[in-house]
Amino acid sequence: MVDNIAVIAGATGAAASRLVELLAETPGWRVVGLCRRPPGTPRANVRYLAADLADAASCRRAVDEAGAVTHLVYAARAAFAEGGVEDVPANVAMLRNLLDACDRPGLRHVHLLEGTKWYGLHLGPFATPAREDDPRHMPPNFYYDQQDLLTERRTGKGWSWSASRPNLIVDFAPGRARNLVSTLGAWAAICRELGVPLDFPGRAGAYTALTELTDARLLARAIRWMLTDPRAADRAFNVTNGDPFRWSRLWPRLAAYFGLPCGQVRPLRLAAWMADKEAVWRRVSARHGLVPRRLSEVAPWDFADFALGFDYDVISSTTRAREAGFHDVLDTEAMLLGHLDAYREARLLP
Repeated sequence: MVDNIAVIAGATGAAASRLVELLAETPGWRVVGLCRRPPGTPRANVRYLAADLADAASCRRAVDEAGAVTHLVYAARAAFAEGGVEDVPANVAMLRNLLDACDRPGLRHVHLLEGTKWYGLHLGPFATPAREDDPRHMPPNFYYDQQDLLTERRTGKGWSWSASRPNLIVDFAPGRARNLVSTLGAWAAICRELGVPLDFPGRAGAYTALTELTDARLLARAIRWMLTDPRAADRAFNVTNGDPFRWSRLWPRLAAYFGLPCGQVRPLRLAAWMADKEAVWRRVSARHGLVPRRLSEVAPWDFADFALGFDYDVISSTTRAREAGFHDVLDTEAMLLGHLDAYREARLLP
């Protein structure tokens, strides 16, 4: 029996794809995934619909087709450049269009995916561990406007809202290049092909600062909890693996995993430095019988520059979630090595 119909915007993205899987496997749930280009491969208990979130009429048509929606998960995002200030009007308009379409009798909960940019991660050092009620930084920040829209629209309605704030999301995601796991794997493969040690290519301070990651599967479990637990209503929650680490401790383990000597901190602007390495990647792919892909389909180097560029602590407190009932944690080192194993088994990394 289906008690809940969840519309998930951005259903094939990094934040939502594992949630689609999880809810589809959870008794009582049916999932309707909205995306610009629905995947061709069907999935049990999931229906994908094409929708342009920038078009209000397109949103209404998709929601009409979805049925009696009980839950909305908004994990979409307007186009953006790594590390920059993102488009506030476009992001707010997309959420408003979909909320207008879903805000009908029967809607119980709206979940908004946010992130550590809430705390000004992209602007420089911020107070750590970051707490959900920390003061906002100087705008613009589209997360602020989106959450304000939800709190305003929630007044007098029968539905509640929640928000999740993960750090960098990592996963085994073969169809998605913007992933720290595949990017690190490609960096290591090229280092090995060229006979050089596994240098840390980020900023010197980033090698020793405390940081943390968020596994996509853990995030999915956290969002499922927020969708139905009354203790999560009308609140935002940080969601991370729960074990802060330093690259200086983890990097030698990654070097050993790839059979490379651990190098030194050697700050590089990878977006420029790796621009001529396509031929090297082709040699790696041919030698190891990898699935043919361009290097840019495995490792977007501008993302690597962003992800390895925080020369200050990036730590979020998860106490609020634990006190409210969500206790999941994950070992980040084991997670990274497990995802790398999956990429190897899929013949996407050597």
